[in-house]
Amino acid sequence: MDVEGSIEDSVSSGPSTVSDALPRVQSSRSAAVAPAGSVNSAFASRPSYGSISSTSDSELRPVASRGSTPEPDGDGESRRLISANGSAANQDQADESDDETTPKPKLQRSKSSFGAKSFGFWASCCLNLNNCMGPAMVLLPLVAQQAGWFTPTLALVVVFVFSTFAGTMLCEAMQRIPGNHRFSAVPRIEFTTTVRHYYGVKAYYIFQILYTVSLQALNIASMIISSQVVDNFIYKVCGGNYALDYTTWTIVKGCSQFDKSDISHCLEDSNIFPTSTIISLGFLASMLICLPFGYLNLDDNMWFQWFSLVGLCLFTLEFVVQFFMNIVPGAPYYEEAHYEKSLDMNVTALGTELLPFFKIGGQGYVFGLAIFAYSYIVTIPSWVNEKKPAVSVNKAVWVPATIGLVMKLAIGLMGGMSFYLLGKDGKPLNGADNILIELLHPRMPAVTQYSAYLWNLTTLIPGIPVLGIYVRYNLLSGKVFGPVQSAFWGVVAPWIVTIFLYEQSALLAVCNWIALIAAGFTNFVVPAMLYHRALTWYPSSAERMSRRSGSDTRIPTSSEEEHLVQSDAVDLAESMSSFSEQSRVNAVPLWLRVSPTRFATGISVTFAVVSVVTIAFYIYGAVALGSTD
Repeated sequence: MDVEGSIEDSVSSGPSTVSDALPRVQSSRSAAVAPAGSVNSAFASRPSYGSISSTSDSELRPVASRGSTPEPDGDGESRRLISANGSAANQDQADESDDETTPKPKLQRSKSSFGAKSFGFWASCCLNLNNCMGPAMVLLPLVAQQAGWFTPTLALVVVFVFSTFAGTMLCEAMQRIPGNHRFSAVPRIEFTTTVRHYYGVKAYYIFQILYTVSLQALNIASMIISSQVVDNFIYKVCGGNYALDYTTWTIVKGCSQFDKSDISHCLEDSNIFPTSTIISLGFLASMLICLPFGYLNLDDNMWFQWFSLVGLCLFTLEFVVQFFMNIVPGAPYYEEAHYEKSLDMNVTALGTELLPFFKIGGQGYVFGLAIFAYSYIVTIPSWVNEKKPAVSVNKAVWVPATIGLVMKLAIGLMGGMSFYLLGKDGKPLNGADNILIELLHPRMPAVTQYSAYLWNLTTLIPGIPVLGIYVRYNLLSGKVFGPVQSAFWGVVAPWIVTIFLYEQSALLAVCNWIALIAAGFTNFVVPAMLYHRALTWYPSSAERMSRRSGSDTRIPTSSEEEHLVQSDAVDLAESMSSFSEQSRVNAVPLWLRVSPTRFATGISVTFAVVSVVTIAFYIYGAVALGSTD
């Protein structure tokens, strides 16, 4: 019997719910698989694939008293209850209206461990936009001056497109996991547990380490930068700043980054204290703000994220206005932007003369910075688990990423036209790697200086506890640690590391290297690989019908066969209804007219090569720089 033909017959008869469709698909598949047990006998001669364990017929038999089927999770260690429509039942869905009369089991996640499904569309855009922005934004003007405006713009646009596809691919790979159609599987599916499901335990341990180390490296770098900004802000507002030297237990005085009347108090231009073994007021203030939010769930942090979004948009707009006043001749601050530096430069005016079309000698760091600017993809799974069912994943990922692209281009290009960031020898001037340093200069108006301080406070500090929450979620969902230990390693541990190495420049360099090495693979290569395997393991009925004979599609295990029956029931119900309880992810839409598997392979290979080349170039640059010093 043709299984797919039977499914089409079922569609014509018009099922309106998943529960109506399920018996028809089951009967169609039962008639097609004969004699009984032939599927299992076929599996006996095949190796085990992935991390889905085969289950006996008794394990797959529906439990009448609960209307659900127990199925082993990715590594067979625990079980989740699959409701009749193929999604794990939990307390979040218990209150939703449903036509089914069979009572659903009420499995409630601990509120102290994970958040509820409370993110609407605009809240989703807010969180994803905040995650999309970050420290890389302040580096863009320097790279634009070094390389010209064309290649940084091209790199940002290309990486924006493929990174956003990678984000939606990761979500679709998660949704295709048996029992996770509503992103409600128990135990919860996060980035690292998705890796375990598709690639096994060994890959899970590797990427759990890479995920945790890379996010914490970014977090520690943000802690250092934000704490130093707060220290500068305290000095500007109070006229002084102090810190505790924990090696001598004495109080030391700080200085201003721009007003160094007592230069003996400063080690170098990037430090404002005479020693690096200190606990400063700025560090304490940043830590006391972030720690309580790190212990909250993602949904409980939402008001802090709205505060961050308002600051991001408001102060970025102020920067654009200031850039415009610097660029246009006769504008209020055009002469101030030329002050002193113009006497020693090869150019005589700001604007496009500082930002040519292309420079052959400055291309080395372009794609590396673009990858760093979009290394937020691994944070998307934690959001998608707490979004409301009706929120479209594609829209909630593409809209904020597009807004973020516009902001990055505005800061990068206009900032590159507004200040002299390179000397006559073409090398970056001191502090040129952070456009905020130029905006904080006393020559700039007070509103711009305070905006630069507050931009750091409203974009970096609110992101610190969120990254800690993501690490905590992944450690919890993978059962690496319990709630207390996961909170400690995700939220507290990075602050302890930063306490002892607050002003050590080597720490910041190490964090940047770790992020560089791990970010490209975990954010771009792995999501596409997961998506490719999800398409192979769990094709929809339409995908199976269009697949050519003789392809490399493997025979599913009995557990996966049960999921395919449930997936077909979902397809039948959704085809007859204009409303779907859970928004379905479609990472590669049909109008693109490309093969999803080939597209995913292309992204994986491309970014793997780009990541390796970028790492090699950075290593070469570090060795060459060391040999010249």
